[in-house]
Amino acid sequence: MKKIFTIKYVLTVAISFAVLGGCKKEFLDFKPTGVIADADLNTVENAEKMVISAYASLGNDGLLAHQYEDMWVYGSVRSDDAYKGGGSIGDQFDSHLVEVFSLNTPANGNANLMWIYLYAGISRVNDAMRRIQALTDADYLAKAGVSRKQRLAELRFIRGHYEFILKVLYKYPVYVDETVAKPDIINISNHAKTDQEGWALIADEFRAGVADLPATQADEGRPTKNAAQAYLAKTLLYKAYVQNETHQVVSITQSELEEVVSLISNIEGSGEYALYDDFAKNFLWEFESGSESVWAIMRSIDDGSPEGRGNFSTGLTSSLGPGYGCCSFNQGSQNLANAFKTDANGLPLFDDFNNAPDIQTSEDIQNNNMDPRIAHTLGMIGMPFKYDPNRIFDESYARVPGVYGYVMGMKDQELPSSPAFRQYQAFFSISRNTDQIRYGDLLLMKAEALIELNRLSEALSIINNIRSRAISTASTSRLVYADGSPTGKWNVGLYPTLGSQDNARKIMRWERRLELAFESKRFFDLVRWGITEPTLNQYFNAEKSRRDYLKDALFTAGRDEYLAIPQAQITISQGLYKQNPGY
Repeated sequence: MKKIFTIKYVLTVAISFAVLGGCKKEFLDFKPTGVIADADLNTVENAEKMVISAYASLGNDGLLAHQYEDMWVYGSVRSDDAYKGGGSIGDQFDSHLVEVFSLNTPANGNANLMWIYLYAGISRVNDAMRRIQALTDADYLAKAGVSRKQRLAELRFIRGHYEFILKVLYKYPVYVDETVAKPDIINISNHAKTDQEGWALIADEFRAGVADLPATQADEGRPTKNAAQAYLAKTLLYKAYVQNETHQVVSITQSELEEVVSLISNIEGSGEYALYDDFAKNFLWEFESGSESVWAIMRSIDDGSPEGRGNFSTGLTSSLGPGYGCCSFNQGSQNLANAFKTDANGLPLFDDFNNAPDIQTSEDIQNNNMDPRIAHTLGMIGMPFKYDPNRIFDESYARVPGVYGYVMGMKDQELPSSPAFRQYQAFFSISRNTDQIRYGDLLLMKAEALIELNRLSEALSIINNIRSRAISTASTSRLVYADGSPTGKWNVGLYPTLGSQDNARKIMRWERRLELAFESKRFFDLVRWGITEPTLNQYFNAEKSRRDYLKDALFTAGRDEYLAIPQAQITISQGLYKQNPGY
């Protein structure tokens, strides 16, 4: 499998950072497990090793507590797309608290670990940047073969990635760059920057990449100029929706939307990316790093490390089907399954989608007009699992169907026969690269910006382009049974018009949900649009009749858009950090 530059023995004791314990006072002060003279690190060779260490932190995710590359708990389970799943409500109870909102507190242990691990990554970036800045341009270019400016832009890109995640999770993180001495870190408030200033700082990280990164990289996984433009566009799209102190959207900045459109148009014009002809290719290892992957976290297997560098974020999300065995987390909601229904013209049932019949089995998919993207997203009884017509999903795949139903997520899975599949202990990891931005997502960001700019005809073209790919997907050989018959009554149509601006928003938001379901985008989209409270409480009102465990679930506007600042971190800061409202 094609992977990033070798990391497997580069992570020497000098750059192997330990995870901070709860009693430490500086969450960015990670001490090495071995000891080496500080001056000995100020060489190009060692600086390059520290850069590799910074990249390696991108793959240091695991199970639930620090799954910061594939945030299925925070982006899908926290939305109307997914149930937590697992063996019971108490199984990974911190994630249950996040799902139902009404019981979540600043003491949530997983949220605290997310904070710690994200800052561990930032610490590696800052340490590498300090080493590079201590060297000369000529020496670096001669010995590393690249300019200091390029390496620093790569590191700022990685740091921007971590800062973006911290921002959408906690709203008010602590911003620390390489210029801050480690003893001074604990004295920086999480409100040293306003909400908008925080977004501007993150945007500047990616602007450095736009300016200083090359169009192509010899090593797969290093960001390029286009990747920086894409992440800058994503950041500006979030920044454009201005929120007040209770997280309500109060205005939308048109100039930033114009820049989003310009950046994505530049990427389109480069000709580097294109939609796959088949939607499935986004979710199969053999097509990783293809035409739709704008920037991804590199994964590996059999690389000399104890368990490989697989996607441990999804270690609990495998079904109990043959060849798997654990743990049935991240199950599809009935609301999401129903959202794939279409009318006679192949358009979504915007107002009536959640009425009977519920889509639960292959029979339901055969008897109703359906968008075929459901067959790429959700495993359901009677349907081939992950495109294998000889592997039919049945009742045994779900762990506790009486609580969470039978529907399982599929996008993050590979078949047990895949070279990218690996069991570690009782769990499973996938060494397929983890896309952070893919081209279909980027195009829909552009459509969103165009709609808010009231350029509806341009947005219509993009949305219909995405839907045309869904149509072509329905005719591929992957969505068939062993006898060659289609697995569903597939019917996807194009929009003749988007209608009014309000109607265009509804269409675009629906399209993002269907296209990106189970890619951990949904909750953050709802917050950006300012519609989380009505969407989720309407979802809970209907879903609690299907899933008894949701009977007390309630989203509180002005609080639940963001996680609490972890109480452990407030304690470490001796009260300097300010808690988010409502907690």
